[in-house]
Formats: sequence, structure tokens, C-alpha cells
Amino acid sequence: MCKQVEILSPENSSGFKMKYILTETQKNSYFRNGYLVIKNLISEEEIEQLKRQSELIGDNKVDHVPISSTQVEPDAKIKSSADKNLTLRKLYDIAVYDQIFWKHVVNDKIVDVVAQLLETNDIKLYGDQLFMKNPEVGSEIYWHQDSASWKDIFPKDLITAWTALDNSNLENGCLKFIPGSHRFGTLGLDSDSREQKMEKFLPLLNFKQWAIRDIELDSGSVSFHHSLLVHGSGKNLSLKRRRGYAAHYMRALSWKDDRVTDAPLMPKFCQVRGNSYENCV
Repeated sequence: MCKQVEILSPENSSGFKMKYILTETQKNSYFRNGYLVIKNLISEEEIEQLKRQSELIGDNKVDHVPISSTQVEPDAKIKSSADKNLTLRKLYDIAVYDQIFWKHVVNDKIVDVVAQLLETNDIKLYGDQLFMKNPEVGSEIYWHQDSASWKDIFPKDLITAWTALDNSNLENGCLKFIPGSHRFGTLGLDSDSREQKMEKFLPLLNFKQWAIRDIELDSGSVSFHHSLLVHGSGKNLSLKRRRGYAAHYMRALSWKDDRVTDAPLMPKFCQVRGNSYENCV
């Protein structure tokens, strides 16, 4: 059996010296709303490095990221390799293959925030996604909950750190959150159900109307959100690409239910910080 998680504080952080310490206001905001935005958390130098690497991977100019990690826009009509690059929707599970993106995954400032929100320094990576959101063709991502897809991982309190590589705004399809929706548990909203609209799940929340927050981010800012938070993003109507990199973190004390047969097939869960535990992920 897994051991009990110890409560983490900056003064007693199991040997880790925090580089970014959250305020009580920030933590309370996350627990209440299901998300937290930290502006300019990542340096310009690192962002530029991630941008360059995303271009190389997207252009298939590296040989260490398998083609199986790419996904094109669902309605794309591909006639040439150039079309495929322009219609590339996202790349996923690339940090296990690519050192530059792995370096970002273990960035101390990001992991410090995750550790304080999960209240443990024992953390693993569930997976990651690089969203390309190409100009004019970058599609809408409908309302969903991440844990509705990641249905074999418990507890359902994973945290996504979504880093803006480009400025993200309403025109180019920024993230959209429904604050507090994570507190209602799993609503059966998975990201593969492209036809789902708000009116289908609002009755489940027992409310007639929910506030929608458009999360506009400058390059280098990071949004942290709970895996049960209802969220999506708009279509890219601009003439520029809108890239965002999402790393999904979980407790090393989480467990995987192998009886679940319709969850995503994931690569090995990599240790980000702290200890690993027998019979856990």
C-alpha cells in the first residue's frame, strides 16, 4: 500500500529549497477556482529555446520524437508535407524523448508551484502535450475535463502546467475555464467528444449559468489547472501560430487502476521530484 502524503510547507520541504513560494491567497484561489495563473514565470531565454525546438519537431527535423506522437487537425486535408506542418494540431508525450522539453518539465519554479498545490514533493509526470494552434486552421477544443479521459489514475487531482510559448488571446484561441467546476467531480466530459456543448453539462452542475473566464497569457506565463476543471479553448482566427505546452503532473503516490480498459495508453511515468513508491504509479 502507498504511504500517507506528508503536508508540504516551504519551511519543511523534504530537502528541497523552494525557488517560488506561493502566498496563501494564491493557494486559496487555486483550491476555490481550480486554476492559478502566474505571469512571466518562465524566462525569455527558455521560451525561445522551446519555440525553436517546437519548430524542429513540428517540421520533422529531429529523429528522436516518433511520428506516433503527432496529431493533425481533425478536418485537415493534407496534400503535401507543407500542408501537414501547417495543419499539425499537437504533439504529445514528447518530454520522454526530448531533453529540452524534459528540462522544462523539471523546471524548479514550475515544480515548486505544483508541489505546494499537491502538498507533496513526490511528483511524477503523467504526460505532456504541445499545442500548435496554427493560424486560421487551429481548431476549437470543446469543453472537457482531463480526468474524464485519464480515468484510470487516482486520486483525480492531477495538475496541468500550461506554458504560453506565444502570446495567447481571444483572437488566437486562448484557454477558457469555468471556475469552481472541479469541485463537482467527474462529469463525463472527455476531450474526444467533439460535439459536447455547455448546455449538455450545465444541468449536471445544477446551475443555469456559469461564468466563463478567458485566460489570456503573455509568452512565458503559466496557468496551473486542476484535472477536473471544465475547460477548453477557442479557434485560432489570427494569422499567427499560438503555441502552448502542457505538462501534466501527479502525485508519486497516485495509483493506476489496470481494470480500466478505455484510458489512454501512456509511456512510462517519469519521476519529476522526490520519491517513488511500490504499488503506485
